[in-house]
Amino acid sequence: MLRLLVLALTCTAAAQEPLRFSREHSDYGLPNANAIWLPYSSNADHCCNQIWRAMYLAECVPRDVGGALPQEHSEPAEFFVPGWYFTKRQGVERDRHLFGGDGRQMPVEGFARANSKQLLVWLQQVDGDVLRELKTRPRAAVWFQHDLLRLARRLLDTKQNPELIEPLLHCAHRVALPKSVLQSDAVRTASARDVAAQLKNFDLAKSVEVQRRSSRLFDAEYVQLWSSIYLTSPGQDRKAIAAWLASGKGRAPLAMHSTALLLQGIVAVDDAGAPCATDLVIEARTQRLSNREPLAFDNPTTTRDGVDFAMWSLPRTAVRDMDAATTAVPFAAFRSIDMNSQELFRDYGSLKHTTYAAQCALCHRRSNTPDSAIAGFSALRLSSKPRVAMAAERKRQAEGEMLRFLDKLRSK
Repeated sequence: MLRLLVLALTCTAAAQEPLRFSREHSDYGLPNANAIWLPYSSNADHCCNQIWRAMYLAECVPRDVGGALPQEHSEPAEFFVPGWYFTKRQGVERDRHLFGGDGRQMPVEGFARANSKQLLVWLQQVDGDVLRELKTRPRAAVWFQHDLLRLARRLLDTKQNPELIEPLLHCAHRVALPKSVLQSDAVRTASARDVAAQLKNFDLAKSVEVQRRSSRLFDAEYVQLWSSIYLTSPGQDRKAIAAWLASGKGRAPLAMHSTALLLQGIVAVDDAGAPCATDLVIEARTQRLSNREPLAFDNPTTTRDGVDFAMWSLPRTAVRDMDAATTAVPFAAFRSIDMNSQELFRDYGSLKHTTYAAQCALCHRRSNTPDSAIAGFSALRLSSKPRVAMAAERKRQAEGEMLRFLDKLRSK
């Protein structure tokens, strides 16, 4: 009895631990090993929780460690000079950390044999009563299916654990919902209008949705998400922004204080095996041209050369206990991500431990780049062929991209 009491007290203490390290910690933003993550059920041992933890919590040595981490440089004024976002070194054993958590970044690359066998057991448990209960919460079912397919994509990319591909696909099909449900308000979260309403000086009615060529980071074949970008410029209406997009090589530099809003939502697979873009938005980002001052330590912007970013991520716990009758998840439920917090990124093929600010500045900075006139707004590059998107065009495009992934997955 005493042993059980001690165990219960230990679990209670662990449950009270914060999920991520605070700003004062040297590992600010990384997951706390003493925390208990409950993304899909309040029962820690629920098979969906176990599967998720196997994917999204991993201890490893990153291949690269970014110089932007506070412990990697001593004098900020000397570090934040041209090229600061490129500074890195090779990871060594002392850089081993627990990475991941409830967000977009999946740290796992593959599984040892014993862990693969355990994952197969948990996948088989997603059936019967567990499956029926999960389907009463459509948002959770869609998100869980997305996690399964993301893991399958990761294992294809890393060429690991081929024995898991078919079980992951079968489990994804078991949790699939009818297309009518996937296209209903039962899976909706915050819309573009909901997000824009909370942004300062962003009038969605005066913005245009930008159609452009999908890079790999925004191609549903690789990320299983659709993405929409809305661009607004002060003093310009939709017609003026559309004309600027169409002006080609002769276009003027991007107007000061222009802002882009990016939304990403899940492309699910319905119970007939077809891709279906849902209104389950899980991430929002903004990019804003704040000034055109030179790159400097005291330039108060994310890139330190005039461009600001903001990110919000919807925690799975926000939809964990919601059923089909619940109204849409408010934008207030999204987690605001501090750009100085840390993460393990795998955007370009290797595991890199750095800050969000440094990772974003790699591609979206204003200085020392051919994109200075468009302030690092990569979607607006002429090579991206930007234009005004037609209604629902990005979602239909993502469904086609997703179909390529499904065909590849089924061929395995």
